[in-house]
Amino acid sequence: MDDALRDRLRDDPALARALAVALDRAEAGDGTVIWATVSDALDAEQWGRLLDAGLLVPAGDRFVVADPTAARAVLDDCDVEPGAAEAAASDDPSAVEGTADTDDATSWTRRDKVAGVASLALMASYQFAPVRDAVGQAMHAVLGPVEAALPFVATVALLAVATTVVTTALQRRLRDAERMERVKERMEDVRERLSAARERGDEAAVERLEAEQRDLLTDQFAAMKGLLRPMAWTVLVTAPVFLWLSWLVAAPAAAITPAATVFPFLGRVAWTARLVGPVQAWMVWYVGCSLLSSLTLRRVADRVAPAASA
Repeated sequence: MDDALRDRLRDDPALARALAVALDRAEAGDGTVIWATVSDALDAEQWGRLLDAGLLVPAGDRFVVADPTAARAVLDDCDVEPGAAEAAASDDPSAVEGTADTDDATSWTRRDKVAGVASLALMASYQFAPVRDAVGQAMHAVLGPVEAALPFVATVALLAVATTVVTTALQRRLRDAERMERVKERMEDVRERLSAARERGDEAAVERLEAEQRDLLTDQFAAMKGLLRPMAWTVLVTAPVFLWLSWLVAAPAAAITPAATVFPFLGRVAWTARLVGPVQAWMVWYVGCSLLSSLTLRRVADRVAPAASA
């Protein structure tokens, strides 16, 4: 069994479970299987995937598992138990419990949904002065001492870096980029096999692969939905800071905040001056600091990750 097939089995639990069923039935008999042997535990699509992957090879009018010793070793590494494999491959609703972990990793919990609603409310409040002022005053009780101790330009830079660090950590913790990559690789593999099946005129294989492609599109949509999950939490961090800064530059009570600063090539510019459309000077400075700190963090993380794995 080649390394590519081993990796595919590890990344595709459904295929590994189907192989486990076929291998168990083969070992329980004379070492061979036919469709009738596994039809009570596998459907036609799963049987076809075993054939397309080369996990089952013809032996006269029957089939044998290709390299059964290596197949058993891979299944043991994947922790696929014989009983659980047949239950998961069957039509029993309880069989899908083995795949729940992958879905739960990116599914939205109740807390995620509450965070999403709160984030939308915070973003919408920017358009309503009373709510924006209320949030600004509440945040001033926490961040006011920081603004009093530092120059305003340093305060904005510090908050931009701090929110970038927090949001980057949340994204790395909540985003399942590996799942998206696995789905993408499987989609490319199915496209290649589908193209080959169409070229050789194998209508049965084409039908099976098109069904598999539709299932992968559903998985791809679920993975993309999971990518939005970190946003619900990062907005809870960035939106209050952004609202406080917008309140601070316009609040008469915050007279300690300078009304203007000196920008390179632009000279003295008021913080509330609009540089591009509705974008004010303080927003440009905040976004610029955020982008620079985000780029720096990514470079550091890219260097640390290979060093840690070594």
